[in-house]
Parts: sequence; C-alpha cells; structure tokens
Amino acid sequence: MKRFLLIALAVLLAAGLAFAQAAEESIGKQEMKTQIFVDDLGREVVLPADITRIAPSGSNAQVLVFQVAPEKLVGIADKLTGKELEIYPEYTHDIPVLGTLYGKKANLNREALILSNPEVVIDVGDIKGSAEDMAKELDKVSSDVGVPVIFIEANMDNYPDVFRKLGKLLGVGDRAEKLASYYDDVVAQVCGHPSNKMPRVYITSSNDGLNAVIAGKNHAQCAEKAGAEVVTTSKLVQSNGNVSLETLYQLDPSYIFAYTEEGYRTITTSDLWANLRAVRNNKVYLVPSVPHWFIDNPTGTNRIIGLYYLGAIFYPELEIDIVEKTKEFYSLFYGKDLSDDMVRDILHMN
Repeated sequence: MKRFLLIALAVLLAAGLAFAQAAEESIGKQEMKTQIFVDDLGREVVLPADITRIAPSGSNAQVLVFQVAPEKLVGIADKLTGKELEIYPEYTHDIPVLGTLYGKKANLNREALILSNPEVVIDVGDIKGSAEDMAKELDKVSSDVGVPVIFIEANMDNYPDVFRKLGKLLGVGDRAEKLASYYDDVVAQVCGHPSNKMPRVYITSSNDGLNAVIAGKNHAQCAEKAGAEVVTTSKLVQSNGNVSLETLYQLDPSYIFAYTEEGYRTITTSDLWANLRAVRNNKVYLVPSVPHWFIDNPTGTNRIIGLYYLGAIFYPELEIDIVEKTKEFYSLFYGKDLSDDMVRDILHMN
C-alpha cells in the first residue's frame, strides 16, 4: 500500500511538472507572438503580431483606421451625430467615445479607453515640433494610459504609403492596396491635369465668412493639391484668424468655399459681399460635410473625395462625374452604397 502511494505521488508530481512545463511553453509561445513596429518618429514599439483592437488618437486617426480596418476599431474620437449616423455602420453608433488623446484639443476619456481594452493607439498626422520632443510626449502618454501608442506621419503627399504601411501592420494588405491605388488614380487625374490657370480660392470656416484658411497650412492642403492658390496668407490674416472684408475685395478670389450654411448664406445674400467676383459669378460653394468635410476638418483621408470635388469645379474640361465619383468613394472608403438622391443631398445639389 505504501509503495502504491509513493508511485501514485510520483506520477502526480511528474504530471504536475509536465503541466507546468507545457503551460510555460504555451505562455512563451504567446509572448513570442509579437512584432516590433518602427513608427515615423523612429520609436520601436512592441505590438501584438495579430492586432485586433485599435483605439484612434483623434478624428484623423478615426477616419483612417475606419477606412483601412473598420472591424478593428474599438472606439471613436468624436460622438457621431446627424447624418454621420447614416454613413457610419450601426456598430459604430454604440462603441465608446474616447476623445482626443493629447495636444491642444485633448479631452481623453481615460475610463472609456481602459474599458475598450485596445491593443494599440494609433496617432496620425503631421509631426508637431521636433520628432524627438513628440517621441518623448507619446512615450509619456503610452505610459500614462498603459497602451502602446504609435505615430504614422500622414498627409496628402503620402497617403498611398500610409495605407500600405497600415495594411501590412494590420494584416489587411489587399484592402489597403485598393485604397492606395484609388488615391493614386485621383492624384493622376486631378493633380496631374495640365491647366494653364491657377484658381484663386478663399476658404472660410465661420458663420460671418471672415475666418480664413491660411495658405501653406495643412487646412489648405486639399485645395492646393488640386492646383488652387489659397489667397489668404499668414501676413494678411489677423491674430484671431480673421481677414477683413476690405482685404478680401483687394484679393478678389475667383472661388469661395464656406464650411457652414450660415456662412454660405452670409456670403451669397449680403450686399456687403455682392461685388466680389466669386459672388457675382456664382462661384460660392457650401462644402459637403457628411460624414466629414471634403476639403478639411479633419485634415485626414476624408479629403480624398475633396480632390474630385474641387477638380470637377475647377476643371470642367475633365468631365468628372462628381455624383458617380462620390458614390464610388463612399462605397470603397466607408462601405456605404448611396443612391443618386443621397449623393446630391450630400453635395448640396438638390
């Protein structure tokens, strides 16, 4: 009996050791399933090999991640409202609103971020200040929230590279290639158009029509990429971002784009604006904004359709069917099939 107990004990010990070894090997294998991602600040960040849960750092990242890998998005930066809800799929209506991770507009909901349990936070946009300072800031943010944060430099000059980089990182290379190729086609058609004219453009974001988008800034990039000259330079704009109506008469732009309906009404109906060339020639446009503005706000990949939109306005000889191009863009980038009437409503053509 004693011998039997000793044998049984030995068997149990051996089984326990085998189980512990197997568990250790399993954990080791899990720990090995990682990848080192070198972001555009030169930071080496350890990430899961198979990323399934992503939080965006802000609105730019929200749009980009949704377009590349919508099923991996665990939160959004801003609450969806109005017609945005008609474009974004239903599952996004209920996922957490996380806010903006850092910067001047930081309003991060830390509790919501923790509960959403992301494997990585993706930040995209321009390098703010020096790369070294920004890297330190993101390292601190990552430490504070307990989630790896990576940065990808993204603007209208490198979107194809951004799509492909994210596609490789997230395991959705085929989809990313479709988006990259689409953008290459847009640029080739609109930005490669050999025009002898450079449209002179004024863009405003305020209800009084006097808050100006400044030439050379990222908010002007879509219009400038489409071949336009944004007439309001930093030297002409006041410290609060406004420009005087007198200055606008001196600049006399050929086209005016307004972001708000009230701003559009002010420009098109007020006697104070009536003698501007763009107003006289009916070249004032209310910029489409569903689910995001076509040429700005956010300064993200939502602006890709903005190139077709501006190309159709500036270069009628290109014969761009903006209704069909808009339907095509929404289907590919937002996964939303629109009717002609819905598109005309978005484009303010009804």
